[in-house]
Formats: sequence, C-alpha cells, structure tokens
Amino acid sequence: MASAKQVLVVDDNVDVVESLSALLQCQGYETASAHNGYEACDWVRDAMPKAIIMDLGMPWMDGFGAVRAIRRMPGAETLPIIALTGSADSDSAKKAVAAGFTQHFSKPLNFEHLNQYLSNLG
Repeated sequence: MASAKQVLVVDDNVDVVESLSALLQCQGYETASAHNGYEACDWVRDAMPKAIIMDLGMPWMDGFGAVRAIRRMPGAETLPIIALTGSADSDSAKKAVAAGFTQHFSKPLNFEHLNQYLSNLG
C-alpha cells in the first residue's frame, strides 16, 4: 500500500516527471512515476496513491483512457486524479472532468495552486 502522501506523476515527458516529482518531494510528498496510461494503471493496481497528476496527451494510452480504466478499479472511484495539459481553454477542462478527472491544471503549471489543491486533500 502506498503512503498517505504519495503522488503518482504520469507524463510521457521525462523532464516533466522529474521536475514535478522534485518539486513535490520538496513539499514532503513521496512520488512515483509512470510514462503512459498503461504504466499508470499497473501502478494504481499495485499501490493506491494519495493522488495522481496525469498528462492527457501520451502515447499508447492517453490520460482519458487511463482515467476511465482507473475509475473502474476497486477503491479508485474517488481517487483524486488531476489532469495536466497544455490546453488552458475551458472546453479542455470540461472534457477532463467529464472523463473522470477531479481537477484540471494547464501547462505551464502554477505549482503553488497544485500544492494548495493537494494540501486540501487531507
């Protein structure tokens, strides 16, 4: 079982995963990483994190497919899953929430807003 402060960072861009993970670790979070939706699903099946931060546009299985698959897993129905995307328009945010994401942040990420959101999770 994952730590109560563990966050899974999912993005096909390794630099994004490494830099976001480093920022989260500076705030006291433990991080794990995946680079596509399939890896994210495998990771969640093995250990339920406190939250997931996931890119929408990834190869093999994108964020939309992954969030739908994760939502079908026992215990993941209400897991906070945050969409991280290059699109800042309201239509993108609506599509992400409709697919099962609990929050939408656009790139470039305002880390203070993300950290505040995660802190409010408990």
